[in-house]
Amino acid sequence: MIFDDLKHLKRYQVPRADEILRFISENDCMKLPNGQIDIDGERLFVRVMEYVPKPTSENNFETHKNYADLQYIVCGVELMQAVSSKAISPVSDYDVKGDYQFFKACQEITDLVVGPHEFAVFYPGEAHRAACLYQDHHGLVRKLVFKIKI
Repeated sequence: MIFDDLKHLKRYQVPRADEILRFISENDCMKLPNGQIDIDGERLFVRVMEYVPKPTSENNFETHKNYADLQYIVCGVELMQAVSSKAISPVSDYDVKGDYQFFKACQEITDLVVGPHEFAVFYPGEAHRAACLYQDHHGLVRKLVFKIKI
């Protein structure tokens, strides 16, 4: 897992970082339509989302097997959480098509407060819970989730 300001992305060995930075710089991220946009077919695409974060109790932890997530907050604030793989138990089977499995966890949870121009990267197998309400920040969050085939 990586958490930082987008201006520091190049510090890390994140696959496809140049293409992700180019996409963000060439597009008005506030005006992109919600939904999926292909960048390089199934190897790299982005999901544009706008929503009001929910309490953590309403969201599950998830892992992926084939994709890393680079979650970039355009505007708003949300709580993301990460947890050790030894502290999770499955609540669903692995969905091959969607490349996810849901889990629950109640210990060893790390909170990340992610705001505008910040990002978090979750690699395959790293359990994470995103789109969670942070204190009283009840406004909309606009986020780009880049799906990077690993």
